Parts: sequence; C-alpha cells; structure tokens
Amino acid sequence: MELTIEPLKVLIVDDEYLIRNLLRMRIDWEQQGMTIIGEASDAAEALNQVELLRPDIVFTDIYMPKMDGIELSGILMERYPNIKIVVVTGHDEFEYARQSVKLGISDFILKPIRASELLQVTAKLRAAIEQEIGREYELMKLREEMKQSLPYLRERFVNQWLSDMIPEDELQEKARFFGIPISSGEPGSRIAVMEVEVAVPQAKIAAPEVYPHLSEPYHQTPQTYQVQRGPQQQQQHGQPQLSQHQTEAHRQPAEEIHILLRMVGMKQVQAFYPQDSQTIIVMDPHNRIVVLSLGADTEFSNQVQQLQEELQHTLKLEGCEVDVTVGIGQWQSGWGRACVGYREACRALDYQAFVGKNQVICFEDLVIEGGKRPYHSDAQLLQQLQFYVSVGAGEEAVLLLERMLSVPFSDVSQFRMAAMDVVTECQRAAIEQQIEGEYALNKEAIAAIFTAGHLPELKSMLEQHVRTVSDVIQAKRQAKEGNLIDRVMAYLEENMGNAEVGLSSTAAAFYVSSGHLGRLMKKETGQTFVEYMTQLRMRKAEILLKQTDLKGYEIGQQVGIPDPHYFSVLFKKHIGRSMNEYRNVKT
Repeated sequence: MELTIEPLKVLIVDDEYLIRNLLRMRIDWEQQGMTIIGEASDAAEALNQVELLRPDIVFTDIYMPKMDGIELSGILMERYPNIKIVVVTGHDEFEYARQSVKLGISDFILKPIRASELLQVTAKLRAAIEQEIGREYELMKLREEMKQSLPYLRERFVNQWLSDMIPEDELQEKARFFGIPISSGEPGSRIAVMEVEVAVPQAKIAAPEVYPHLSEPYHQTPQTYQVQRGPQQQQQHGQPQLSQHQTEAHRQPAEEIHILLRMVGMKQVQAFYPQDSQTIIVMDPHNRIVVLSLGADTEFSNQVQQLQEELQHTLKLEGCEVDVTVGIGQWQSGWGRACVGYREACRALDYQAFVGKNQVICFEDLVIEGGKRPYHSDAQLLQQLQFYVSVGAGEEAVLLLERMLSVPFSDVSQFRMAAMDVVTECQRAAIEQQIEGEYALNKEAIAAIFTAGHLPELKSMLEQHVRTVSDVIQAKRQAKEGNLIDRVMAYLEENMGNAEVGLSSTAAAFYVSSGHLGRLMKKETGQTFVEYMTQLRMRKAEILLKQTDLKGYEIGQQVGIPDPHYFSVLFKKHIGRSMNEYRNVKT
C-alpha cells in the first residue's frame, strides 16, 4: 500500500472579513497542497467548525470578541492536539501573542500579511504534517507486520520459554502479551513432544531406476513415498511400474515431503484441541510438534495417546506411511520448570531408538523405581564426547567415556540410560560426518548393548562401539585429506608458472582455510607449503636447464619466479651451483 497525502484542510478565524479574505487571496493555496474548507468570525463559531470539518491547520486572529485567539488555541490544543495553529497578530500585540508558545502554537504571522511570509509558514507546516503522517504510516505498517508475525513470535517465545531462556520474573508479562493464560494460582504444566516422519517398509521402497533423480542415500533409507500398485500395474524384472501421474507425484523432493507432512500433522493436532486456551501447540527448532498443557494433569496422557493414534491414521489417508512417536514429560509445578518437562519429553522421545516408533513414551516409565536417584545427563560431557568421536579421536573419546561411566550406578537400568546418551551422541557424530550404513547405526551392536546382563560387559561393548565409530570417521577423514593433497599437488604442478599462486590462493581454490591446508601439507609431505612449492619450482628449473637453451630469466618466468636476481639466488641456494655452472656440467 502506497502512502498518498490529501490536500491539507485550512480553517481561517478572524472577526474582520477583510483579513479573512486577504488570507484567502494572498497565495495559491492549492499550489501549496492545501485547501480552505471554511471561515469563522469568532471563537465560538470556530469551535463548531473545527468539530464539524476537522481541519489540519487553523489560522486565528489574536484579538476577537468574547474569546481571544490565545484562549481559543488553548481549547483547540487540548481537544485536538494534532491540529497546527498559526496566530495572526500585529506588532503591538506580539508580546501578548508570545504567551501562546507555552500552549504549543506552531507559528506566528504578522500583520500586514505578506505573501512571502505566508508561503514560508505554509511550507513549514506542510513539511511538519507530512513528516507526522509518514511516521504514523510507518507505525501502522509496523503494527500490521507485527500482527502478521504474531504467530511466529508467539512460537518463538514458547520455544525460548521451554529452553529456559526467559527469566521467570519476565515470563508472566510476556505470556500475557501473547495471550497465554499463565494464572497466578497453582501453576503447573505437562508437555508432549511429537515426531512425525515418513517411513515406508523396505519392500515398498522404489528402486533407483524408478527415481533416478534421488541421491543415493535416499535409496538406502526408508524415507520415500509408498508405491501403490493398482490392477493395471504389473511388475517387470521385479520392480513396480508407475503411471506418469504417480511418477510425477513421487518426484517431490524428500525435504518438501517432510515439511508438508509436518504441516498436515500440525493442523491435525490443532484441530484436536479446538479453542482450548489451556493447550499451546508449537513447532520446536527440531521440527517436532510440542503440546504444552497448562491445565490439570488428569487426562493428558490418555488424550495424547488418542491423538497419536488419530494422527497416524489420518496421515495414512493422505497417501503415505508415517511414523508418529510421542515423548511425554512429567507434571512440573511452577512456570519456570516447564523447561524441565520439555527436556524430559525429549529424552522420552529419544528412547524410541530402543523401544520402537509409533508409541507414546512417558518419562516416568524410564525413571528408576525404589527411591534411587535416577541418572541425569551431563550435557557438557556429552557434547565433548560427540566432538571427540566426530573428529575421529577414538582414544580421547574412550578416556572421556570412562570418566562418564565412573559415577556409581545402582543397577543396570541406570547404566542403560547413560548408554542411550552415549549411543545417541555417536550416532549424531556419524550423521554429522556423513557416515552411512551399519557404522551410523549398527542395530545388532546397539541391541547387544541394551540386552547385556552385567555392567563390565556393558562397559566393554559401549567402549567398542565408541572406538568403532571414531575409527570409521578417522579413516574417512584421512582418505579425504589424502585425496585433497593429491589434488593440490596436481594443481601446483600445473600452475607453478603463475607467480600469484601461493598458500592463500590455493586454499581459496579448494575452499579450505590457509591454516588447514598448511597443516595438511606439512603432515603429508613433511614440508611447509612454501618449501614444497620452492622445491617443485627448482626441480622444474633443473629440467629446463638440461633440456632447453632458455636464458635464466626466461626459466624463472616459466617456474613462477619472474625476478631474475631472486631466482638466481634461490636456485644456487637449493641446487648448490649457479645456473651457468649447472648448465656447463649437464649431461
């Protein structure tokens, strides 16, 4: 919407007709972007005209019968603070007129009225009014944008609340702004975190021939559309045959499929809680649906179980197989502890790796009974473990694991909770480093970890798992680094004649940092980058001296050292003889 400003409306107030007429005729008001909408001969008539016509500007004489211009201006400024008032006064009245400055009068104009002065005053008023209108317009646009962004801002607030990023003393005020009913009574909450994923049985995954546009990893994981086979579709060579319509439908990018599925799931969850002010539904930063209940805890678990079943059934009707898994935290007393409930729900959801998908998992079912202190994750140690594994530092990872497992566990169940954290971090490290197949998630090894009968066996198997994932990542990193150095060496061999080729330009050509490339060169060749490059150039210079009759400066140019003196000194330093001496004894 573009801002357009209508002509400004002007009202003239003076008890003398000649003065009113003079003001009207003195300038071209239309050219000034203004129009005179009325006149008044006294203050009472002016008040009625202002109420009826709502002018932007009022020109008023200072001396009028019954009520003077100063008193009129005071009333107008009180009732209509946006109106601009100009007081028309004579020289002998000017000191009295100055009293109106305190009232907020916009300007004065002296009698006799000169066109130049009137033009100056009207231009100043128009600029001020246009500036105010512009500010109001921008403010209106900002309010509209804020209104449109309110659902997103509300979702961000809830996620910050659940991540314990909002001080408790600010929580209620911000919650009220977003329409979240945080009462001053007995506070409490319970949270469910829901994960919705596409999952098709292996037998129904389309082969690469059917979806050649998909990258290889998608053929290895159950994350694509189900292939529906109708009566007219026959198999050839063991592969399902699709119609053109179905093939086009399957060409949706995998990420788009997941996003659309989550959107459908979100709408279904919102429909399950229609107009329920005590239930907040948002999407968390990991694209999981979060249901935050501020009401009583009596039926929450049963409702979530029903919701999970309905959502899975409904989404199946959308034409794709889905996994719907939910983790539920314990009831938390106090608004500030909602973050604890969220963490518990996420931990319960993570447990799906061991109990399977398409379930509702309650955190209290994972907590050890009998009054024993349950295992608590140490986020800092787990993050450090993931770092060691992701860089292939197996020994450091195992040492850290021993430290993590040195705490006293009361029974195997508590240790298995710790093992779940360790396995999760290993899997994250593998995914981060794009390790696929059994090394990313060796189901047999993990199943063995969680079915072992005693702690020494569990510790040994867990250490082996950490070491295996670390070693695979390290092997991949070494292969990648070796391949990079091979390509760099070939690049330098081809471009040594370019004097501009150096560590920084070479690193930029291969999209790595100068420091990283320098360390790899030293590690792989035993030389610094400069040493390797100099040696390469000197070897080339030797060949040219032996096989050609090029002059020294010409050879220097061909090997990327255009300065003849520097090239001569460098050659003698590395070869032990000058170029003339070397050429004289060449065979």
